[in-house]
Amino acid sequence: MKIFSFVMVFILALCADSISPLPTANALSSFEKSSIPFDIPTLKILWKERIEAIRAKGMIPLIDVESSFNPSKFDLIDYAKIMDDKGVALIAFSPQIGDNAYTKALKLWHDASRQLIHADAARYVPTSTAGIYPAWTSEPKAFINETIKQVEKQHYPLLGEFEFRHYLSPRQVKRNEYYRDISIPIDSEAGHLLFDFAEKTGIAFQIHYEVEDTLLEPLEKMLNAYPHAKVIWCHLAQIRYSDRAKQYTSAFVRGLLERHPNLYFDLAFGDKDSIYKPSGEHHSTIWDRSSGQLKSEWAQLLEDYPYHFLSAFDIGGDRHDELSEKIHVSREVLKSLSPKTQEIIAYKAFWKLVFNEEI
Repeated sequence: MKIFSFVMVFILALCADSISPLPTANALSSFEKSSIPFDIPTLKILWKERIEAIRAKGMIPLIDVESSFNPSKFDLIDYAKIMDDKGVALIAFSPQIGDNAYTKALKLWHDASRQLIHADAARYVPTSTAGIYPAWTSEPKAFINETIKQVEKQHYPLLGEFEFRHYLSPRQVKRNEYYRDISIPIDSEAGHLLFDFAEKTGIAFQIHYEVEDTLLEPLEKMLNAYPHAKVIWCHLAQIRYSDRAKQYTSAFVRGLLERHPNLYFDLAFGDKDSIYKPSGEHHSTIWDRSSGQLKSEWAQLLEDYPYHFLSAFDIGGDRHDELSEKIHVSREVLKSLSPKTQEIIAYKAFWKLVFNEEI
């Protein structure tokens, strides 16, 4: 794909009072793969134009740092319209591979991000394949090695989410899909390979790491061992079993940030009424449910360290239909914060973390 010609089309679209041109087809399979390595400097020009176009419409642009998609079920035009309507500048979309169909012949990488950038370069940041069942959980070392090879070859600016400790998702509980109860030690050989790669390259990566007291010390050891690895711990203050997470408070997270300036958090979590059915608990512990605002101690933490927190939707391949709902929750989070902090968390923190630049 000729990115520069896409930029010209994009500029013409702005003149026509639209945020970005719509994709020409709904299905990702309709598009060829973009050339590699990705031309990130040119793509950044395109992305900045989109951010400014959303700001010009009076909205705070949102960048979603953590979501994944099923390449065969993703509707490009539907997403583009929702993103434009609700002021979403970019989604760092990580392709998912693997469901039960792959268990006999594991596939370690998916090139759907190349099709996604060809289809709609204005709206998406290429992000490496999600580390989920079955490829990552069955062959974690092989998965990391393939990820490293492809990321270096293709110039990915961001690594996807790696599930080191993951309970069943609420939808999987309904479907009795118990394979998602995942436990891979973060200080395993695969963990060291991932942290070491991030340390050497400066490329940020994401971890799903359920909040359990017994898991906190191994994480801190890895953060100490790789102080320049940019680690995004997904789902701030999401505690699904409170009896397993008695140490985790806003004060504890504050201490983590003071000890480990290479640690970041995404703000993908349920709304104030969301309940995790296996435990029967409100697992989004950041909310004051009486007011619908963030608890004051958590809001103050975000105000004090705004560049360490990033907006996120946590879209998954089995819940593409939740985009509007996730955007709403992200906007609700921002309402508890000062205007300056809202701007930082909504999109500026992402830009600084991923591209090492102020925007």
